[in-house]
Amino acid sequence: QSDNGSENLGVFDRQLEADGIPHLFIYPRCPQINTFIERYNRTIQEECLDYHLDELINLKQGNQLLVDWNIYYNTKRRHHSLGLKSPIDYLIEQGGMSHKSLTYTLHRLFVQIPLY
Repeated sequence: QSDNGSENLGVFDRQLEADGIPHLFIYPRCPQINTFIERYNRTIQEECLDYHLDELINLKQGNQLLVDWNIYYNTKRRHHSLGLKSPIDYLIEQGGMSHKSLTYTLHRLFVQIPLY
């Protein structure tokens, strides 16, 4: 599900179609429908992008910055909604297991192992 911005058309839209994934859009001018994504976008903007504008000029550097920040966000950054734990620490504490098996990026392959 994405907003109605033009950045979600073109190559992205064609890839979804090629993979047989329907592209769902939120209602126009209703960001509250996408609250979790909107909050994530605000967080990444305020905590990462605003401090690294010079790295975003280079596509390879910018992508690596985002890969590294996402790893930090999920493994080190404390979240108020999780009792000031990182998502990975919260998951381990709850005895849960991630349902993801592989995460691909342009620069690395991360294998996510089940947590028991």
